[in-house]
Amino acid sequence: MLAMHRWILLLLAGFLATGRAEDLLELSCSSDAQCAQFERGRCVDMACICTARGSGERVPCTPLEERLKLTNIIGGACPCPMPNAICHTRWQQCHCSEGHVSSDDRRRCLPAVVPVGGSCEFQQQCQRADRFSSCIGNQCLCLNQFEFHEGRCLSVLQSSCLEDKDCGSCGASICLTKTKRCGCSKNFVHNHNMTKCIKGSAYGDTCEHSSPCKLNLGADGRCLDHLCVCRSTHYPKRVANEVAKDENDDLDAVNNLERITCAPIVPFGALCRNDSECRMQPMDQENATASIGHPMVCNWGECSCSKTHRLEDNKCVFVENSATNYQLRGFVAFLCIQFTMILY
Repeated sequence: MLAMHRWILLLLAGFLATGRAEDLLELSCSSDAQCAQFERGRCVDMACICTARGSGERVPCTPLEERLKLTNIIGGACPCPMPNAICHTRWQQCHCSEGHVSSDDRRRCLPAVVPVGGSCEFQQQCQRADRFSSCIGNQCLCLNQFEFHEGRCLSVLQSSCLEDKDCGSCGASICLTKTKRCGCSKNFVHNHNMTKCIKGSAYGDTCEHSSPCKLNLGADGRCLDHLCVCRSTHYPKRVANEVAKDENDDLDAVNNLERITCAPIVPFGALCRNDSECRMQPMDQENATASIGHPMVCNWGECSCSKTHRLEDNKCVFVENSATNYQLRGFVAFLCIQFTMILY
């Protein structure tokens, strides 16, 4: 009985040790560069593995020593000398503070939202403030056929005016003072020939140009083959309707409990601060994640494949055997622990 007891304890210890080692190697990769955050790490079979100094034997991966970590970049080691950067205490990595995003070179933290007239480096900064603005020459400006009026980019019509009452016949209620042309109120845009104001179009609705799609779907909505869709870098996502009521609002849109917007596709390896920043929820997969889990998690400041997914063609795909083995391993460990307690 004593010999059997020892054998079970050894089996349990070996099993749990194997599980821990494999868990440490869950960080998926597509190149050695993605394993550079570990001591002597390299990418083998799409997973980071690490070897011992001198012998080359495989060992559990550990983060690089502080003196070897990169500094002065977003995602590098703390301390964080960059303005508007903070230290992620769990990973000891530099991340941009709330309301800021990393620059393309990961050297600076930029304002996430830039109003019309402000300095910008990429489109999303402007579009988060106004879906009809764009970063042009490092400045947020209203798109063509839109005019900045009382803090918003408003759609412009062809009709001339001197005061608001001159615009009633074309469905517009505003005479834009700068151009002396009729303009649409904030929740309406021009039709394709700019003769009247129309409501926004929902995902899948028919359209003649992109502005009605952008009104409901956001800056990354577009009209393709006469249907409102999302551009290729985005996907349709169902969200709660948070539109505040206003006397000029489209009441049909305001009263809906949900709406569809175009959300950005999160690529493998994207910067992140928590798991939610790696998660996507396409409408056609809303029920799938409940059974197989989310494809990506935030690991060491980057979106990587979860335990039930692996990297293929730079995407995290579900692996049924992996999920089954992971669950089975936990179940066997539980049985071993229970059996050991009985022997005691």
